[in-house]
Amino acid sequence: MPSPREIMIEPLNYPLVYVPEGPFIMGTLPTGLRKTDHEEPQREVTLDAYHIGKYLVTNAQYAQFVEATGYYPPRFHTDSRFNAPDCPVVGVSWHDAQAFLDWLNGLRNTAYRLLTEAEWEKAARGVDGREYPWGNEWAPAKANTSESRLKRLTPIGSYPDGISPCGCYDMAGNVYEWCVDWFHPQTYRYAPAQNPQGPVEGRRKVVRGGAWVGRGEFAARCANRAAYEPIEAPHCVGIRIVSSEDAML
Repeated sequence: MPSPREIMIEPLNYPLVYVPEGPFIMGTLPTGLRKTDHEEPQREVTLDAYHIGKYLVTNAQYAQFVEATGYYPPRFHTDSRFNAPDCPVVGVSWHDAQAFLDWLNGLRNTAYRLLTEAEWEKAARGVDGREYPWGNEWAPAKANTSESRLKRLTPIGSYPDGISPCGCYDMAGNVYEWCVDWFHPQTYRYAPAQNPQGPVEGRRKVVRGGAWVGRGEFAARCANRAAYEPIEAPHCVGIRIVSSEDAML
């Protein structure tokens, strides 16, 4: 899946890569395991074109927002396992992520936002339904998961062999990523096949991608779904930015 156009968000110096419109395979074929029930049925979903962050938002980028607004810093900003400037920001709730995006949009009158989980999954696995961003076989050297035994975050872009088909890094490890969707275990049974947005209400927000604390072979699969309450600020969830503005292409 080519990425013919790349744009940059200033003042963050944050690149977004292009994902063209069209269908992809979303979800998981029935496995007989309860842990995959909420990923079924596997189906074809069609999305409009969008731009997605090539990397996760870093501590240094989020710090620009904190400094400019006086917003409180991330929960783990003093913890050396998580606070390096070039590591993904964690310890931010879904509401914190929204506040960060509101600030960014106010600078340039733009419409940056969190991804839908369908947008996340297409960017992670491409159009062929692969298990992981790099293919169908688990490869622990291609992502920062519990198998790495680092027990900490790594700088963005540290795993070039784990890059996704559209050119995104860390979609199978380092940190999970907040999505805009509310979580429901049976979403796929009734969601539309065109630009699904998730349930209209719920208790928890979807997070996608693997994490430094998770067992990668299962949790880092492109189809894996997890969720946290939007007020939670875990040490394993970060932010990736998306834009669907035609004016930015």
